[in-house]
Amino acid sequence: MEKKNRSRADKSGFQRARETRRNPPSSSNSWKFRPPARKEPHAAVEQSSDPSSSIRERSHNDGNLYSPNAPALVGTCPDMCPEKERAQRERLRDLAVFERLDGNLARTSPGLAVKKVKFHIISHKKLGRCCGKSDVSSLCYLNMEQLMKCLLSLFDMYDINQRSKSIGKNAAEFYSFYVLLHLGYKIPKMGDSLSFWYSQLALPILQSKEMCFARSLLRYSQVGNYKRLFSTIAAEASDLQLCLLEPFLNEVRGQALSYISYSSYKLQPYPLRDLCKILMIKEADLESLCYECGLETSTDEGGSKFLPAKQTSFRLPKPGFQSYSLFNSEKNHR
Repeated sequence: MEKKNRSRADKSGFQRARETRRNPPSSSNSWKFRPPARKEPHAAVEQSSDPSSSIRERSHNDGNLYSPNAPALVGTCPDMCPEKERAQRERLRDLAVFERLDGNLARTSPGLAVKKVKFHIISHKKLGRCCGKSDVSSLCYLNMEQLMKCLLSLFDMYDINQRSKSIGKNAAEFYSFYVLLHLGYKIPKMGDSLSFWYSQLALPILQSKEMCFARSLLRYSQVGNYKRLFSTIAAEASDLQLCLLEPFLNEVRGQALSYISYSSYKLQPYPLRDLCKILMIKEADLESLCYECGLETSTDEGGSKFLPAKQTSFRLPKPGFQSYSLFNSEKNHR
């Protein structure tokens, strides 16, 4: 009995959901909701604080989740299967409870892929702002993997639409996300080269302002034109593009610090105040970033801070280091 319980616990939620769909619960099945056991008054008070208790009571009154009188459940988890399989099960009226749109047995949400991409991009930004937690770097990596998988699935759907001469309203922006991901130095391997990937895109997508923006940033980063890179981000980035870029900005800033330290004249340290304007970051945050990159700063008699040149201890910021948003001392920061 203990071995059976353990094997059942080892099954994934997807496997259990599929078994449930193959064998719907009957009135004699153990999956049927049973009335809760009678408890002491103080225990009843504790149970009433559970927000899911009302759902369990309504489900019990209506029989079970498959009853036509059961309340509509709204799923919050991502897709449990590929889009083609979900579409087929939608036609066969074989959708799981949490895949149904407004509780309808024969309807699901085709826009879920776009919502998933947005979710992972916003999570990418919020995880980048978390610092001092041991599991942040692993969560960032896993979230990035899921983001790229969702993007590739979305591109497959866009490709099918393009065959019918139809291009999504925001397709160019979502294609630009894939290019912007290449600004990160510590992301999972992408696969095909960008030049080959560009050759597979439709011309309207390739010439869109969103793709031109993303390709320009990548070019500025490769040639070391960091002033132009940050000013372009501040002027042209959409909200979602900025969310995606923010955790990468420290890596780009770190690379800029490396170039400045290596190429500057040793007897003329670089003023942090001028660096702040180029890299669009507060002076205190820039000083913290210098220390994170293994670079020391100096202070003159007037209290101004500088970055000494020719330092050999440079390193890129470690995963999990807090990301800093764009800051312009002359305007509001984004």
